[in-house]
Amino acid sequence: MKINIYTMLKTLHFTIKNGKSISSGMQLLSTTSNTKKEKKVFKKIYTDIKNGHTLSQALSIHKICSADIINFINMAEKGTDFKAALEKILHYIEVKDEFERESNEKTTLPVIYFSIAALIVLGVKFFAVPYQMKEVAGYNKLVRDLVENHLQLAQTMTDVLFIILVVLASYFFILLGSLFGQSKNMQAISKQLALILPLTSSIVMKFEKFMLFSMLGEMLQSGISFQKSMSTAISTTSVTKFKKAIKSTLDNIKYNGKLILHSHLYDDIEKGLLTGVGSSKQVGSVMIEISDRARTDALKLSTKFFRLITIMSIFMMAFAVFIEYYTVVLTQIIIQKGFIDASRTGMFS
Repeated sequence: MKINIYTMLKTLHFTIKNGKSISSGMQLLSTTSNTKKEKKVFKKIYTDIKNGHTLSQALSIHKICSADIINFINMAEKGTDFKAALEKILHYIEVKDEFERESNEKTTLPVIYFSIAALIVLGVKFFAVPYQMKEVAGYNKLVRDLVENHLQLAQTMTDVLFIILVVLASYFFILLGSLFGQSKNMQAISKQLALILPLTSSIVMKFEKFMLFSMLGEMLQSGISFQKSMSTAISTTSVTKFKKAIKSTLDNIKYNGKLILHSHLYDDIEKGLLTGVGSSKQVGSVMIEISDRARTDALKLSTKFFRLITIMSIFMMAFAVFIEYYTVVLTQIIIQKGFIDASRTGMFS
């Protein structure tokens, strides 16, 4: 069930701020929500909490939100101040949603152009070409041969455009699914595909780094320990390079007492920012700075990608319009030319 997790956590934060429990907040949500479905879900969460489950466990049972937010809440429950941690979680969601809004502004036009091109291609392939072939079936052989050769080329162009359209649209929607997919399984599959494709892999890596370090920074600033935060990051990220680097960092701290700054996670500037930083909250502040840098990079790369996709989708739409003209208008011209040529050669005499 999809609900507004931000509104839910905002209400819970307000409830705790006023000295009440999480269960009181969930009870309030279960009685004041606008829809019956939301009331039902909040009632189930309230019942789970009353029966001894934590909030993160209840959200996980009912698949309410993404894994990163559930893990963040889980760590917040183990931290020193859940109210302060909730503020950080809410800020994390705000930053995440802002990135999605900024990216969505760049995806509207490609979707429109892809849709128009797809409709034209399907119309030409399954309606216009068969209709024209049927129309010329009763004509003389000269006219019929001219039109059939013409329509065969139209069919070939349509097939080529259809293949290109499928490839580019798949590329486009794989990236969208990997960044903003609502289904956990679908997002995981899209992300793995995007990580092996050129162009999209670098965008997903930067986006994942933005999300990961934003979560780490907010966790550390809310009082959650460095090791717990890093352990949560391992279970949250789906990028193998990041998992291995974080695990190696924890192992080095555990066995050697040293913080290793891996190149898979940090560039030279980021390593410089972290060098000599003392407390967990200071590290958290640097992590948020690193997250902001990754977010900027991800937006720049995604903007270039969406601009390229937009240009290509415009060309495909224009090509689709040409194919439609070629199939419908030029076919009639060829038929007329065929009749003229046939009359000149005396085929109608």
